[in-house]
Amino acid sequence: MPDDPRADIVPDSSEQRSTIAVAIPCYNEAAAVEAVVAAWRAALPGAEIVVFDNNSSDGTGAIARRLGVRVVEVRDQGKGHAVRAIFEDLADREVVVMVDGDGTYPADLAPILIEPVLAGRADMVVGARRPVASPGAMSPIRGAGNLLIGSAFRLLIGPGTRDLLSGYRVFGRHFREVVRPRSTGFEIEAELAGQAVARSLRVVEIPVPYHPRIAGTASKLRALRDGRRIVLAILAQSLRARPWRPLLALAAPIAVVGLALGSSPTVLVAGTLAVAAVASLAWAATSRS
Repeated sequence: MPDDPRADIVPDSSEQRSTIAVAIPCYNEAAAVEAVVAAWRAALPGAEIVVFDNNSSDGTGAIARRLGVRVVEVRDQGKGHAVRAIFEDLADREVVVMVDGDGTYPADLAPILIEPVLAGRADMVVGARRPVASPGAMSPIRGAGNLLIGSAFRLLIGPGTRDLLSGYRVFGRHFREVVRPRSTGFEIEAELAGQAVARSLRVVEIPVPYHPRIAGTASKLRALRDGRRIVLAILAQSLRARPWRPLLALAAPIAVVGLALGSSPTVLVAGTLAVAAVASLAWAATSRS
C-alpha cells in the first residue's frame, strides 16, 4: 500500500468527483457537521460530499450549505429513508461512502475501505467498529444490544458481518443496483447486511476505531424501541429469504420441551415445523437450480 493511499484512490480531479461520493445522513448534527465535512474533505479531496438532511431543526442543513456542500432534503423521518435517498440520488456513482454525521468514524481510513470496491473484490465494505478507550465511545447497553442482534442475525439469516449495525459503509455500483432498501429507521443496516447474504454479494469488513460523538450531538437511537424494530426486520428478512431457519429455531425448543414433559402432541408440533423447514429448504434449492 502506498504511503498515502489517497493519491492512488481519489485524485483531486473533476472526473473523480463524479465517481466517488461521500453521503452523510444527518438529523440535528449542527455541532458536528463542520468538523465532519472538513475531515472528509481532507481525507478524500476529490470526492463530492453530500449531506442528506433528515428534517433537522438545529440548522444542520444551513451550516452545510454555507460550507459549500450539496444538501439533499429528506422529508420522511428516519435513517432508512435517508439511506434510500442516498441510493436514489447517487445512483450514477461508482462508489458511495456512507458515514454518520456525528464524528464517530475516522475519515482518514476511507481510502483503505474504498480500495476493495475499486479493485473489484467487494460489493460492500463495512467499517467494523472498535470503540476507543474513551468515555462515551460506546455504552455497555449498546454493546450488549449489538451482540444480541448479531446473534439473532446469525441464527435467522446466517453468517454476515460481525458489526451488523455499523454506519460506516462503502457501496459499489453493483450493490446499489441490486439492493432496494425497504427500511425506514435504524433497522436499515441490518437490512443491508441481510440483502447482501440473500443475494450472495461480496462483503469485506475492515476494523476502524469508533470515537465518542462530537460534543453537542446526541444519539437518536433508542435501545429498546429500535432494538425491537431491528430484530423484527431480521425476522422478516429471514421469512422471505431463509424461511427454514426460523422454523428450525422454533422447532428445536418445542421439541426439547415436549421430550422433557413426555408430551407427544408437543413433539408432533415440533416435527411438523421441522418438516416444513426441510420442505422450504428443498423448494429454495430447486428454485436456484
